[in-house]
Amino acid sequence: MLRNTGLAALLHKFWVLTFSIAVAVHGVLALPAQGQTAEPDVTGIPEVIDADIIRFGQQRVILWGVDAPERPQLCHANGAIWGCYEAAVRKLQLLAGRGEVSCYYKGDPDPFGRRYAVCTSAGEDLNAELLKSGLALAFEEQSDEYFPQMAEAIAAGIGLWQVGVTFEEPWIFRKRETRGGYR
Repeated sequence: MLRNTGLAALLHKFWVLTFSIAVAVHGVLALPAQGQTAEPDVTGIPEVIDADIIRFGQQRVILWGVDAPERPQLCHANGAIWGCYEAAVRKLQLLAGRGEVSCYYKGDPDPFGRRYAVCTSAGEDLNAELLKSGLALAFEEQSDEYFPQMAEAIAAGIGLWQVGVTFEEPWIFRKRETRGGYR
């Protein structure tokens, strides 16, 4: 096999090396520093408008990977009606009321332009905290990342997972009771 040791071969090696270095440097620069995350998509003091939806001005944000009881949905505790929706709303108000909330969009907007997001406040993941309180379920249709937090609530027997509590999964209730099954 003949080797090309001329100027063309040197230029080829130069450009391959230059391209390789540029790709490597760009990859390193594109990564956030360890412990840092990307800038949030929306930040501020939101209004809690549903058990798993907050609003910043006109932008509604649905908590990603989480599904909480719906407003007209009834839960029962030891045979009596229990306001599980109201309990979930109060918990989200408590979590979101600690100070500024930062949300990081995930997935595409729903048909109404609402965004799904993971939201944090005071260093806590609001989505995860709502699940750990037992007042929401991990929404498998979107993600499986919150199943450990739901399992924690089930093991602790809190919220919807208390002994004697019965409820219907919010997505099943919604599909039956709301047009289109949307939140």
